[in-house]
Amino acid sequence: MRCLTDVEVQTVVDNEATEASRAHAAGCRRCRGRIEERRRQMTELSALVEAEGDMPPDLETRLRHAVAFGRPLRGATALRGSAAPASWRRAGWISALVTAAVVAVVVFVVLPRFGAPTKLSASQILGRSLQTLSSARGVESLEYELLVGGVLDGPHRIRQLIDHEHPNRYRLANYGPDGVLESAISQDPFSRRRSQLIRVDGRNYIVNVTEMHNALVSLPEMAQAQIETAITMMQATSDQKLTILDAPGGRQYVIQMPTVTPKAGAGTFDLYQARAVIDAGDFRIQEFEASGALLKQPYSVSFKLIRRVVRPPADVSPAEFGIQPGPGDVVLEGEASADPLSDVLITVLRELGRVKGY
Repeated sequence: MRCLTDVEVQTVVDNEATEASRAHAAGCRRCRGRIEERRRQMTELSALVEAEGDMPPDLETRLRHAVAFGRPLRGATALRGSAAPASWRRAGWISALVTAAVVAVVVFVVLPRFGAPTKLSASQILGRSLQTLSSARGVESLEYELLVGGVLDGPHRIRQLIDHEHPNRYRLANYGPDGVLESAISQDPFSRRRSQLIRVDGRNYIVNVTEMHNALVSLPEMAQAQIETAITMMQATSDQKLTILDAPGGRQYVIQMPTVTPKAGAGTFDLYQARAVIDAGDFRIQEFEASGALLKQPYSVSFKLIRRVVRPPADVSPAEFGIQPGPGDVVLEGEASADPLSDVLITVLRELGRVKGY
């Protein structure tokens, strides 16, 4: 393979390179040297921007205007405002080399800082979205609309609480299209407690199991793993359609995967069609639609984010990871068994036997 271009070197530095570029860089001494030199330059330029502080408002306005209307940047003439601080005025005059460095800062450092990347491909956007998903921290509260074809009878409202600092600690509540709580499940390894709510004939039944020995795999973590798999498959698909929208809440990327014709003999997880709406500021998924085959069975799913809040674990009460009973709810208490999947059934049968006097 030929040596990497300057653009390809930058994609390696930004961890957005293709497999071919990364493989070449691993085996080419010359390109590895160029990559290390570019990393050093970017570190120095980033430090320069941080040292200068916030970008002058006039400069940011000019940059946004240039990005929006496609006007070419003309070095210090286009970037320098009449009232800019002296430290910014000097950057365009020291030498042609420094001017080039300023342009590099604008393209690779400044623009991402105020949320207006303009040269990202659909694959790169999906890659940054994956990084956002996998780097979540703290206790995250999510509220979203979910529709699963053949499973949920209309759009359901899901409220999810997950502790990213402590695996398998979460609470998940499912509200039907009429706004009524239909089911919920929670698990807290700290209190060794797991709860499940089931609504039957208009009444809620809550089963609490204490002295939990083994925590079940977190349902939110399983769902996130499936979304990450689908995003990875979208990223690997060629000819994605990328559209940029200026929505009321800010700029969004809309990526549409071309429809794939199902092949005979579906695999474990196949993706036939997908669409993702991603926030341009933090690369978080706002909407997601997909259809395909899961375990050789057809599926379709639609997700729309409504609200998201992140708090430090210390600010979240342990009670929030439980299911609080309401008026008229039936609460059954039991102890965990060696088989976590049978805990609910065992608790219900024991209570039934006690009531019947068996």
